[in-house]
Amino acid sequence: MGVDTALTNPSPTNPSPTASSVTADAVTLADLLEVLDLERLDAVADADGGPRRWRGQPQAHPDDRTFGGLLLAQGLVAAGRTAATDQRIVSLQADFIGAVPADRPMHWRVDLLSDARSLSTRRSTLLADDGSELFTATTRWATTREDLPSWSSAAPASVPGPETLQDLADRHRDDPRIPAWWRIERPVHFRHVEPPPYLTPSSVTDRQTVHVRATSDLPLDPVIRAAVAAYVTDMSLLEPAYRALGAVRHKPGSRILSLTHGITFHREPDLSTWHQFDTYVGIIAHGRAHGDGELFDSEGRHVLSTTQLGLVKTV
Repeated sequence: MGVDTALTNPSPTNPSPTASSVTADAVTLADLLEVLDLERLDAVADADGGPRRWRGQPQAHPDDRTFGGLLLAQGLVAAGRTAATDQRIVSLQADFIGAVPADRPMHWRVDLLSDARSLSTRRSTLLADDGSELFTATTRWATTREDLPSWSSAAPASVPGPETLQDLADRHRDDPRIPAWWRIERPVHFRHVEPPPYLTPSSVTDRQTVHVRATSDLPLDPVIRAAVAAYVTDMSLLEPAYRALGAVRHKPGSRILSLTHGITFHREPDLSTWHQFDTYVGIIAHGRAHGDGELFDSEGRHVLSTTQLGLVKTV
């Protein structure tokens, strides 16, 4: 769900040239791919393995807040550009530390923590103007070992397929009671199996399923494909908390504030086709909700597992 920027105070004397874009009425796949094309700031790699620096552009957002999925995605891309080309991401562990303004370029530092023939570790840090840390993501990258065992008992929930379901934008496009981010076009088709608890409580349950697919085919770049998958995992992972509480997600005063986010990649994701995202919130303690999610491709193969801790407020 991302960083709640209600605590941020963008400087009115130093506006970003892209500040007006936060009023956009769509965030398309082309928009997302553009902001995942990071600019490298250190022209020559350090021979001693020193940190690499990148600049990413903010993403248009109608609610003037940085979407946490964008931080996951850009942090992953920044790290991936420093890993060996035959390595693929296997895990990401992120901490949301401070509020991130939605109208400024994002400056990333990537520390090369370890390198081995088949495994490397990176830490991506989003830096504020004063050098303080706003977000960190530690990622591990590895070569694919077909000689090592694979096994899974996980299976997607038995639910209706996406073909007869409504996209999120189609479901709420003309309803001003829903915040704009949940009404506009997104980079992915996003279809809830059961109506989301945005205006009225849903039946009480601790689970939710959403079908997701990019609005067009993704580039062949495995780093970008993984980044898009990471972006999507932050869209609804803690929504079951509102279902479990019998609460309304978009009642004035309700909110979700991400604290930590983890992803384990079991195979290379490609959201060019439909995927099923099953999510579950098993505990809410003093407002802190812990959510788990499993992403499966259209053939039922287990693509990734994700977990999130977030502060949930209901009114």
